[in-house]
Amino acid sequence: MYFSYKCSYCGRLFYTYNADRHGAAKSLYHGIKQHLTEYDEDRKEHQFDDGPQMDTDEVYSAMAEASDRPAGGYELK
Repeated sequence: MYFSYKCSYCGRLFYTYNADRHGAAKSLYHGIKQHLTEYDEDRKEHQFDDGPQMDTDEVYSAMAEASDRPAGGYELK
């Protein structure tokens, strides 16, 4: 399954392919956190400031699931 989540700061859609929903949430959290850091947006964004476990749980509960790859998204490996 494809799991996707939008960056809370810039709105870009990130997605990953994973058979495990929890593993997908971890990948999305870490990928988006890295994106925020690389673009110097992490200090401006406050949604991912609760720590990895709490933020991964937030992504888990809000991410979208689809059988097809999301159009226009950025793939995280």
